[in-house]
Amino acid sequence: MPMEKAGKYKVLLSKDALTDIKQTKKYILTTFKYREYAENFSKKIKKAIKELNVFPTGYESTGYIIEELEVYFKPYSTYLIFFVVEKNTVTVIRVLKDRMYWQSIIKKMKKINR
Repeated sequence: MPMEKAGKYKVLLSKDALTDIKQTKKYILTTFKYREYAENFSKKIKKAIKELNVFPTGYESTGYIIEELEVYFKPYSTYLIFFVVEKNTVTVIRVLKDRMYWQSIIKKMKKINR
């Protein structure tokens, strides 16, 4: 019996997630004056996000619900990638430093800033 191909999900970034990535990149540039590190961060975090296209619900749930969608997170380096899954689409809602008080930030979110 042939194995079925894993379902591929479309991965989208919310406006908040894009802002998080841009602000982190800007922080690296202004604080450390290290363009290569900033570019590398941006490339690597986007690669980690793209990998959510296979089995996104295999990651841990936060226990929070936004717009009736369960919020999951994927650890990457010292960051946490927060996302929701709706049908065949994964929407990344935030990309936060792991030491931030992320529970408060996610809990306050009432809607996804698409």
